[in-house]
Amino acid sequence: MTRRSDSDNDGETSSPSPSWRPKKCKGEKHVSFPPDEEIVSGFAERKDTINVDSLTLAEVIEAYKRSCDKHQVEPKPKILEQLESVCLLRLDVCNVALLQYPAQVLSRALLSSRLTVLHLQSTCLSGRPLFTLVAALKSNRALRELYLSNNNLNSEQDSMQLGDLLRYNSSITTLDLSNNTIANSGLEEICEGLRGQTDGLKVLILWNNQITNNGLVHLAKVLPVLKTLETLNLGENNLQNRGIHTLRESLMMNHSLLQLGLEHTHITCEGAVALAEFLAESRQIQRLDVRENEVRAGGLMALSLALRINHSLTSLDLDHTPKQEQETQN
Repeated sequence: MTRRSDSDNDGETSSPSPSWRPKKCKGEKHVSFPPDEEIVSGFAERKDTINVDSLTLAEVIEAYKRSCDKHQVEPKPKILEQLESVCLLRLDVCNVALLQYPAQVLSRALLSSRLTVLHLQSTCLSGRPLFTLVAALKSNRALRELYLSNNNLNSEQDSMQLGDLLRYNSSITTLDLSNNTIANSGLEEICEGLRGQTDGLKVLILWNNQITNNGLVHLAKVLPVLKTLETLNLGENNLQNRGIHTLRESLMMNHSLLQLGLEHTHITCEGAVALAEFLAESRQIQRLDVRENEVRAGGLMALSLALRINHSLTSLDLDHTPKQEQETQN
């Protein structure tokens, strides 16, 4: 019995065992090395045991510069720029509909973000999206300024959520609720949330929220106990003279308020006289805005006399053209 060689196989070769079949290559590969003088070596640095959580930004930047100097290379400007923009501090999301899913995404990010300023004007936050946002912000301790104007926030569920936010979060210092429909019952919820704050909110803007004298009853109850509120803007609400009378004594008892906005709140000389009594007693108020009201000579005179006693007010905002006295008919 003779064994056939490959040449005796009429041009056919025996196939190798499947386990030995080489993998097909799509193309040829080449490996090459640079000249010895171009091979980088020696750049590995000793690993120090460092608590990275305790490193400051300045220490990180200085360590990078030292490493560059050691290896005789120039620091990359882009890297230095990135190191000095350590995190996002302000986010403007305005005129965009934050419906349920986008609100959930934003809320998850807020659980661990370092944002200090968040603008959410005109984002359709009313209802479930606001509930989702507040749930995250209850445990957030980084945010300082929250702007929620023009969101159709209502006096019921939305205001309850805002009250809860103020009840559990004392880190937010500015809350802008302009141009919503908080109304009197909603203001009650917000005041209940404020009542539990020993420190926290400094600026509360309630411009144009359908608030009347009846709603100011709730604000009058909480003003004396607020220790940090510095700016209160109630402009563009139908407060009338009765509303100023409701707030007068509480304003006198409060020792933190620096700025009070009452532009276009439908007050007349009677309301101005009540404000003059407040000015005469206050030792800290710095700005009072009573523009676009029916304050005539009698009210202006009362305010002028109060300023002789008050030494803290630096700005009294009045209409450029005083209201003319109404002519009486014989």
